[in-house]
Amino acid sequence: MDVISNNIANVNTVGYKNRDTSFQELLNNQATAQEVALSPRAANTALNEGLEVNQENINFAQGSLQNTASPYDLAVEGQGFFGVYDQNNNLLLTRNGDFHPNGSGQLVNQQGYRLSIEATVPQDRWPKGNVRIDSNGTINIQDGERTVQVGRIPLYRPNNTNDLQAAGNNLYRVVNGGQINPVFNGGLGSIQQYHLENSTVDLSDSMSNMIITQRAYGLNTKAVQAVDDMLGVVNKFSE
Repeated sequence: MDVISNNIANVNTVGYKNRDTSFQELLNNQATAQEVALSPRAANTALNEGLEVNQENINFAQGSLQNTASPYDLAVEGQGFFGVYDQNNNLLLTRNGDFHPNGSGQLVNQQGYRLSIEATVPQDRWPKGNVRIDSNGTINIQDGERTVQVGRIPLYRPNNTNDLQAAGNNLYRVVNGGQINPVFNGGLGSIQQYHLENSTVDLSDSMSNMIITQRAYGLNTKAVQAVDDMLGVVNKFSE
């Protein structure tokens, strides 16, 4: 239920990836006839304890792209991720390309984490002018009649997306010793300027899943109550 609610809450979050859960059966609990007060044939009866969440899975399918008016809005069309550095200089990955220049001229996300850029000109010295970012991540600034290449934006992706762990704020950290290296020249997809990637949450599916889950909880509660009532009756007969 928490996963479904989180999906619904992020239906409009830029670059958000839909989550789902997988379940595994809990170990059976061995019960003796004395414990359940039934006939001798009930000895060593295995009582199924139900299911538990095994893991939360992130579906990294491509989201649709929407046009924007900001030259700093970027979207990845492909498998790659943008890299951002947090306040401790840790590299995190994201599909949210909603960037803007901060007071120092650095491109940052909404949390103030700076975008990973291979700069040929320090960002605080970029000339004023029209910013153009091509599909390979090359950043050019049109300064009057002069075009200045100021840097390149790399994309990242671990060999196995199972090595990505959600870090909050639509960010991911690499775990399990996974290695990532910057990739240029479209190796992990193209960068689309003046675009943002939409959330991959299907609201109608999520609402349907919520209704189904709520009904399942309700049925399980009634089943537990029914079993409890039956055991109460059986125990009265054994007294």
